[in-house]
Order: sequence, then C-alpha cells, then structure tokens
Amino acid sequence: MSDMKITCMSYSDWVPFNKETVGNAPIKAGVYFLGSEHETTYIGASNNIKERLHEHLNSTDSCIKETVSFCYHETLFPEAEEEKQLTAFQYEHGRLPKCNKSK
Repeated sequence: MSDMKITCMSYSDWVPFNKETVGNAPIKAGVYFLGSEHETTYIGASNNIKERLHEHLNSTDSCIKETVSFCYHETLFPEAEEEKQLTAFQYEHGRLPKCNKSK
C-alpha cells in the first residue's frame, strides 16, 4: 500500500476585493471568482492568481470595477477548471457571468 498523501484543494472564503486582501492571494496557478453584492460576475484562470487579481483591481473595465469580493481555488490546471466552472455557471443560470465575454 502506498504512503502517498492525497490532498484535496478547496476554495478560499469570499473576501473583500481590495489591495490588502489581493496582496494575500497566492502566487500560484488557479481559478478565481469576482463578485458583486449578490452574484458571481466573473470567472477567470491564471498561472499567478495574485498578479491577475492585481490587474483586475487596477482595471478600467466598468463591469470589473463593480467587484466587491473574490475567492479562488489553486489548481495545476487553471484553464480546465475555469472551463468547468463557466460551464457549471451557465448550466445553473442559463448564461455566463455578466463580466465574462462570450467565447
């Protein structure tokens, strides 16, 4: 029997979208969610979650500027996880998050 430890990665808690909390995000690959007061407004993937969230924090995009909170999930396959999450969101809501552009 193998002694390999299996680790299940989980999602972070939703936290306020500001310089301090984005500064605490990991410098790792993963998928992240941006949200307004009542809904997930964007789902994205990056090889550096912290860097990408900083880019969003400084964005001039009016949709992204409405972001008040975020959460993330570290994964070795961020693009695959992003696609999975976008598909699940679309299945549940009948549309993509409002700030995601149609692919």
